[in-house]
Amino acid sequence: MRGWTKTKRYGFLVLWWMIMRKLCTFGTAMMILFGLCSPALYSASVISEATGLFQTSVRGDSHEAWFGWSSGTFFGSSVPLSSSRILNNPATTLGTIGLAQGVSFYQNDRYSTPFTLIGSSSGNIYTGNNYGLGKQAYGTLLVPTFGTPESGFTTLILQGRTLTADGVYSTPQTLSQNYPLFSLNGATPFTYDFVIGPNASNQAQWWAKFQIAGNASTYQIDIVFPGGAGTSPISISEMTVDSYWSSTQYAPDTAVVPEPKVVWLLAFGIVVMALGRPKQMRSEI
Repeated sequence: MRGWTKTKRYGFLVLWWMIMRKLCTFGTAMMILFGLCSPALYSASVISEATGLFQTSVRGDSHEAWFGWSSGTFFGSSVPLSSSRILNNPATTLGTIGLAQGVSFYQNDRYSTPFTLIGSSSGNIYTGNNYGLGKQAYGTLLVPTFGTPESGFTTLILQGRTLTADGVYSTPQTLSQNYPLFSLNGATPFTYDFVIGPNASNQAQWWAKFQIAGNASTYQIDIVFPGGAGTSPISISEMTVDSYWSSTQYAPDTAVVPEPKVVWLLAFGIVVMALGRPKQMRSEI
């Protein structure tokens, strides 16, 4: 029950126990109660409660590394003029590894004339539809891993967030409608877990998780930045990538968008059921 206060947890468990004792045998009620208390069920990071990107549970593991870029650093420590503002392997500003360990991040037309301008004057990645700045673009991200080749389980977790919505031209909801699309090693489609939604700082925040059987020294993630007619511009202000390998399992981390209020709705429904059942039916259980 991640993000809940102790009072809320206690109140929920008491309410649930009372309902289950009305509807179930003692043994069944106990099984359901312990199932609801299981850490695995509530281990998801909740985007609606976040004020920044999440720290994964596997950071610090000997086969884990992570990297990223903080706000304003996607085009270097000093943002160049628009004529040369190209996404082309900026130095990482977050994490434990960088370009020297094989990290690479660039827009695919970096050597073209003209190139697609996706860099804002603030140094963030700006995509969408805005008269030349923010058009649709394509990028490549190379992610090194530190496992045993062709064995075990590899997990890649990509996170990102936008600038704060201004409330006039953008809201967290409109920002969440546009987001990068990913494919792994040129395979499209490739199944991966993806969630995006408004966070607690009025920003759009996303989480993408790749689970790959085996291991390669480097994975290529192809990125499509949104753009074109009818696409609301977004400004990507921060991005991180976690690379994890294990001989036995994938990283357990997950993410969800809303606070898990659905549990309270379920409890309410069961209360209604309990109050609405005929007395003789309850006595038969």
